[in-house]
Amino acid sequence: MSAYIWALYAREVKRFQKIWFDTVASPVVSTLLYLLIFGVVTAGRSIEGVDYKAFVYAGLLGMVMVNSSFSNPMFALILSKNVGTIVDIQLAPISPARVGMAYAMAAFTRGIITVFIAGLITVWFIPGVGLDHPLILMAALVITGIEFGLFGVIFGLLLKNFESLTFLMTFVMQPMIFLAGVFYPISLLPKPWDFVSIFNPLHHNINLIRYGLVGYSDTAPLLSFAVIVVLSLVLFGAMNAVASRALRK
Repeated sequence: MSAYIWALYAREVKRFQKIWFDTVASPVVSTLLYLLIFGVVTAGRSIEGVDYKAFVYAGLLGMVMVNSSFSNPMFALILSKNVGTIVDIQLAPISPARVGMAYAMAAFTRGIITVFIAGLITVWFIPGVGLDHPLILMAALVITGIEFGLFGVIFGLLLKNFESLTFLMTFVMQPMIFLAGVFYPISLLPKPWDFVSIFNPLHHNINLIRYGLVGYSDTAPLLSFAVIVVLSLVLFGAMNAVASRALRK
């Protein structure tokens, strides 16, 4: 990693370190509230031998990873454009693709730290949670962090204000999350939503993370792995094209 990428990456990490309460407290509290609600409603239920709370817990950790990785570069880039500091990046002797990768890696760092802390605090409330496939879990978290970091960079460069960010999170990300199988197996959805969920890219991230954590999968893990790898490569190409146009005007 070149000195310029490292410097930009370190700057982004230091930026979100200054808002640790927002970075960590919000996902931890949300996870605990979801677990409390589902723990009461679904007490004693299981899905193919997996306790329902453990099933939901794996999905919630995946959701934390996605939201943290996605929102971090998007917020940072929109803020930079609004306060005018984006000029510093435009004048820096670093290619647009490397700028995007620095932001994506910082997004992954925030995501993995948040998931680790959220998991460390909340895992004690979930009996029977283990690491069924630790290497798959780690690979899924790494790829998911980079993938949604790239996704966040793309929209951070395209969107102009925080109103657009709110619209995207409410009307795009939230429906994707609820159709990804975070809270239920997608086989329980009525038609055609069960079929639609298979083509929801977020489903494959959640599915692979859940498989690595508790050993349950809605879709073949190999298929989910292939989908998120291919999508990450596509997003890298899209990020390079968007960054080249947005940062070299």
